[in-house]
Amino acid sequence: MNTRLDKDVNSIWSQSLADDLFRFLTGRVRCPQIAMELTHDTYLHLRQAANRTTLENERAMAFRIAMNLAIDHQRKENLREKFASGEDFDAVSVSVAAPEPGPEQVLSQRQRLETLRKALDQLPPDARTSFLLHGVEGLTYAEIADRLGVSKAQVNKLLAMAMRHCASQLD
Repeated sequence: MNTRLDKDVNSIWSQSLADDLFRFLTGRVRCPQIAMELTHDTYLHLRQAANRTTLENERAMAFRIAMNLAIDHQRKENLREKFASGEDFDAVSVSVAAPEPGPEQVLSQRQRLETLRKALDQLPPDARTSFLLHGVEGLTYAEIADRLGVSKAQVNKLLAMAMRHCASQLD
C-alpha cells in the first residue's frame, strides 16, 4: 500500500462527507443500515481509487462511487425479488443478460462462473459463507456477524479476503 495516498484519502474523508454520503444513500436505498454499509464501501472504494491514480475531485469521486454502489445494490435486490418470486432462474438470468449473447460470450461467462465456483470452494468456510450471505442473500454485515457468531469487523475481514481471492482467481 502506498502510505502517502492512504493519508490523502484520510485527509479528504471527513465526518461531514460521510454524513452527506449517508443521507444521499439513504434517499436512494431507503434503508439506513444498508446506506451505512454502502457509505463504508464508498470509503474503501475511494481509497482503492486513490491508490491507483491521482484524484482530481475527491468529493465528486466519492459521490460517483456511492451512486454506482447504490445502483449495484438495487440491481441485486431486483434480481433477488425476481428469483424469490418463483420465476425460473434461467428465465431471470436471460432477462438480465445482454440480448442474445454470442457463443464465445456464453462460453467465456460459463468459464468465469466455473472459476468463481472453484475459487469459492478454496475459501475457508466462514469466508465463503460470508461472501454468499452478503452477495447472494443480501444480508448485512450485522446479520452475517450474528449468524456466524463473529464481530462485524471479522465479517469485513472475511469478505475482503473472499473478494481478494476471487478477484485473483478471475484475473
